[in-house]
Amino acid sequence: MSEKFTSRVGYLIRNFRIASDMTQKELADKCGLNESTIRNYELGNRYPDEATLLNIANNLGVSFYALSDPDVANIFSALHVLFDIEWAYGLRPTLKHGEICFKFEERLPSAGPRPQEDLDNFRKMVEYWARLRDKLEDGEISETEYYLKEVKYPMNPTDPNKEYTVSLNLDDDDQLLVQKMNEDDDVEEAAELLKDLFPDFSYVKRKRKPKRE
Repeated sequence: MSEKFTSRVGYLIRNFRIASDMTQKELADKCGLNESTIRNYELGNRYPDEATLLNIANNLGVSFYALSDPDVANIFSALHVLFDIEWAYGLRPTLKHGEICFKFEERLPSAGPRPQEDLDNFRKMVEYWARLRDKLEDGEISETEYYLKEVKYPMNPTDPNKEYTVSLNLDDDDQLLVQKMNEDDDVEEAAELLKDLFPDFSYVKRKRKPKRE
């Protein structure tokens, strides 16, 4: 059985090709590829290697990182992830007193429709993240605890055949999940996991900072 790729790359190639008013054959000719190759990329039946994807990106007049799958370890790819978030949810950067801040605004008109429920829930989840990070900065939780809360959010459904929703009651930001996170996890075991994943990870609990006004 052939492998079926689920990457967004094929979808993006198709969209940028159409935006450039090119047929699959025209793009293939520009790239020195077969028309069937472009077709299979767009259908997700095949996945281009980096050199081929760069070739396609150049002939579409877009950045390689606008086409490739997200890789936040790469600064350019990470920036394109932020671009995508702006278009999808309206979260954009702004400068305030010389500092970069992110704020939610109305999505750009050409971004297309998106359910308001999605936009509201995404904003509430970012608010949860902000409160969680404040707890870390204030010394209320350790970096290990912060990591554990992040990787468990939202919790997986116990029954994959049933619909699963996340409760977003921000009146109590520690009760955001339908399935409550287990607060009694073995922190030492988690610290060892983090040590393997992130060699430079610091396990020293931060000193409490003065409360914000």
